[in-house]
This record gives sequence, C-alpha cells and structure tokens, in this order.
Amino acid sequence: MRFRALSLALGLAGVTALAGTAAADRITVKDSRGHEIALERPVGKVAIFPLPIPEALIALDGGTERLLAINPRAQVALMKGVIGQLFPEIANIRTDLVAPNFIPNVEEILKAEPDVVLQWQAKGDERVAPMENAGIKVATVSTESRETRRGYIAMLGQILGKEERARAFLDWEDKTVADIAATLKAAGRPKPRIVFIDSMNGNEFVVFGREEAYFTASGLINAATEAGFTEGSVKVGAESLLDWKPDIVFVNYYNDSIKPEDIFAHPVLAGLDAVKQGRVYKTPAIDPATAAGGEIAYQWFAEIAYPDLFSAEMRATVSDGFKLLYGKELSAAQIDQLLQMDWNGKSAGYAETFGAIR
Repeated sequence: MRFRALSLALGLAGVTALAGTAAADRITVKDSRGHEIALERPVGKVAIFPLPIPEALIALDGGTERLLAINPRAQVALMKGVIGQLFPEIANIRTDLVAPNFIPNVEEILKAEPDVVLQWQAKGDERVAPMENAGIKVATVSTESRETRRGYIAMLGQILGKEERARAFLDWEDKTVADIAATLKAAGRPKPRIVFIDSMNGNEFVVFGREEAYFTASGLINAATEAGFTEGSVKVGAESLLDWKPDIVFVNYYNDSIKPEDIFAHPVLAGLDAVKQGRVYKTPAIDPATAAGGEIAYQWFAEIAYPDLFSAEMRATVSDGFKLLYGKELSAAQIDQLLQMDWNGKSAGYAETFGAIR
C-alpha cells in the first residue's frame, strides 16, 4: 500500500491557519473531565503544561503568538529538535508558570493572566485544584485513548477559533487509520508484538504498559499489555523482556539518553531475536500521541512493522506533513533528524527504506 500525498488525499492544502480571529464571542468548551469552561473569544493567551501539546497549538494557530507558557521540559525538547529550528521564538516562551513535574506556580499564573490553562487531568488534586481554587480557568487533557487525544485537538480548535482546521486534522487521522486498517485486514497477517522502552538503567527498564492508541492504529500489539500491565509506564527487569519475546523493540524519541545502540549492546537483551535481527528502532521525533501530526508516526510504525505491505514514502510524507502542519519547508537534514537517521543507522533496513537518495 502506498500512502498518497496528504494534500491530494484530503484536500487539506486549502485549510490554512489564518491570522486573526472573529469578533468577541462567548464560548463553552468541554474538557477531558467533562467539565464546561466558559471563555471569551478571541482568546489571547494560552498556557499549556502537558509536554506533547504545544506543537498542536502551533500547528492549529500557525505560530506561537498566543502560546503564553509551556513546561520547561517541553521547551528543552522542542529547542533540541526541528520544531525549535522552525520556530526559534519558542526559546522565549515563559516556562516559570509550571514545574517540570507539572505542579503549577499559582502565584505567577495569576500575574500572567492567561485566558485558559491546559493541564493534565491526572493527579488533579495537586495539578489542577490549586489553580481552580485561585479562580484560574483550567481545561484538562488526557492522552489515555484515541478519543481523548482527538478531544483536545477539537477543544484547542474551539478555544483558538480554528474549528475547521482542527476538523481537517481529525479527518486526516481518520483516513490514515482507515487506510492502515484496510490494508492489514486484506493481508490477514498476525500482528507483531512490540516493546516500547522509555528509559533504562542497567537491567531495569521503563516501558509503556498500556495498549496505546497509536499501537492499535498501526497494527501492533504491546507485549507489556499482554503481560497484564495497564499503566502508561511501568518498571520491569531485562528478564521480563526476554520472557515476552517481542518481535520489535522501539525506543522513545523523547528520551535522548537512550538509543538503539544501547539495546544492541545490552548483555541480557542481546538474547532477543528482535535484537539479533536488528529490529530495534528509535521512534521519529514526531509525537504519535496527538491528532495533529501523529498520523505521520502511525505510517512510520506501520512501515516498520509490515515493510512488504506499506510503502509510505516517509521522507515525502514527513515533508508534506510538516508543510501542512506548520507551513514550513524542511531541508533534507531536518528530515534526517526527524526520522532519527543517525541513531537508526544499524537498525534493520532503516537506511535503505528511509534514507535520502544521494
């Protein structure tokens, strides 16, 4: 299956992030808790504390002008990557309104006067309640399911007055998921079992425990979920990974302290067939947990898992996707960086499939 160019497949090229908003109007948005938050549009200042969501606002709004504050960890990650190259002004966005562990600085938030703060729903007593008790408007988000991820895109679109653009992103995701599902159904293949490593310390690993929506969308099965885990992240020993016998090992892009080479060189994991076969991959520097760009990651996962079924032309897919999302042209070096070409150099088939034609 060959994925078609994004603009041709969905007609999204005509959906642009137009500057400016309509005259003032009162809206009500519903957050991940089901709570309704009343806002006056145009909304001028949005603070976003969860890590993966600032990119979605930038994509929906066409820039950072209304992005008042982000998590300091998000700023570091963005400035190290291609998004920071495309939007260097991210370096000047405030990071003093929230701690790296998502605890809000209520005093500074009150001084900054955001129109709304986006915050994780989880651990609301310490992350949300202090702000709401101070009269700050908070809209919670969650990434526990595909529905909640889609929900915050729709909510952000409503907050920003960019409902049509948000709808276009959700349609793009729907089409990507449907195309992958149709190909896999026709092929009737067993689904590869994977382990997704977030961090490691010797023989101790933090892996994703639950069946993430982007695993399901890409035709993958999380071996940790099969083993009974349901949490977002869980600690396990190297022997557990040996027992699970995954077909593919993924390493999280968000942690630049771990790379495929660390897995290849690990004395215990060297016994895994996935390691022997070179099927260890650093995931692209494109967050799969958002419906504003995660579609590109779905296609990457599908091509890694089923190389004979999918031909996503990933370099063109990434280039077209970033032009759609951010209105920016990528260089070959930036595409290399997003696809982790340096770190995936020894991974099976990677250079041949995803490398630039020299």
